[in-house]
Amino acid sequence: MTANRFLSKSLLAGFCVLIFSCGEVPKEKTSVTTSGNLPDLNLLFKNYEKMERNERYADIAREIVNANSDLHSSELYMEAASLYQLANKLDSTVLLIHKAIDHGMANPTILKQYPGLAEFSSPEMKRLKNRLDSLEVKLQNISNFALEMRSMDQFWPYFEEAKANPDSAKQYLKNYILLGPPEIRDYYAIRYYNLESMYGQMINGSPKYYTYLHDYLQKQTVEGLKEKTKLAMQAFKSLYPDAVFPKVYMVPGLLNSGGTASEMGLFIGGDMYGRSDNMPVGELSDWQREAVMEMSMLPQLILHELMHFQQNYGDQKNKDTVLYKIIEEGVCDFLVELSTGLPLQSNQLEYLNSPENFELISADLQQELFSEDLSNWLYNGGSIENRPHDLGYALGYLISKSYYNNAIDKGNALKSLLTTNNMRSILEGSDYAYLLIETSNS
Repeated sequence: MTANRFLSKSLLAGFCVLIFSCGEVPKEKTSVTTSGNLPDLNLLFKNYEKMERNERYADIAREIVNANSDLHSSELYMEAASLYQLANKLDSTVLLIHKAIDHGMANPTILKQYPGLAEFSSPEMKRLKNRLDSLEVKLQNISNFALEMRSMDQFWPYFEEAKANPDSAKQYLKNYILLGPPEIRDYYAIRYYNLESMYGQMINGSPKYYTYLHDYLQKQTVEGLKEKTKLAMQAFKSLYPDAVFPKVYMVPGLLNSGGTASEMGLFIGGDMYGRSDNMPVGELSDWQREAVMEMSMLPQLILHELMHFQQNYGDQKNKDTVLYKIIEEGVCDFLVELSTGLPLQSNQLEYLNSPENFELISADLQQELFSEDLSNWLYNGGSIENRPHDLGYALGYLISKSYYNNAIDKGNALKSLLTTNNMRSILEGSDYAYLLIETSNS
């Protein structure tokens, strides 16, 4: 799953007795009001790495839970749960995963990310497994898929008030988060981080574009796009019977992400699908002008994020490396191609089709396969000059496609692409295994 730095590691009213006995999960407020606490996550995690180095996992977890008392983000509950696991406070871990489910977490295979719970047994652990089994049954049905627009629809009155009243704009944006649906609270934790970022882009940075977007989206219809997406989902289900189909939530983003997969479901930044001849571009950066897409691109993006939701890798050794990340992204692009039957086309692939370019780029990749610096490969639009941005997507796609095509058992190959415990094995099974030769970490 794609998420911010502190989320990548990843039920109080009914469990008071258990919580007070373990003394770890603070009691939360029972109501959410517009005067409630909305944490600045940049500040909250300012000392995260320092505390992590000192193995103060339980202290960090308590801070997260306290900060989440009014926001109720399932992502933050899951982050705190992972920290309690590192602190070996497994009762608290289980209780917070329950709490996350209560507030929208919908990944039925989430326990794979919590190896410390493998041998743990308790009544609440048993109930948790039952809840996750029920989630899996529900999500395995394509009918569970829906494109939810309520976060987008509810945003506009708050946006108009914030735009008209700049002195109190942040309060209106805060009201939107705290009074909005569960998914917007998770999106706050994943992408907004604080009110400054929302105000800076939506109200101060690009108010004319967001005003245009409101009118533009009202004129669009997504019904045909949803049906097109469902057909591809059915094709994928025939290839991968274990596929699950989470909800898809369209949300007002910050003009920096077309889509994000989370444990709740798939987030689509509606702001990134406003391209038309009438689109105002004066407030947008060069990258944003290029990146904003037509609404017709929505099915492809949904399917890419859907593949992220299927991924459950157990490769802890390589999880922060270039190798891991480019395969993680490339698998999704390849499986979109496999599900739709439409060959992937991109500027990155066109660039790599040149043997000279490919030789140059693959030599660089060979040197950085096990680096944790992604700046040359992913998420670098607008920050790299001597080559196309995001070449890691295309390289991961080529590796994944080659691995699948080389495999005799396509079903097992597909499962490995989505759940391997060893990312090196994907590269080793592809035509690009030579990249591992002379790699210092090989």
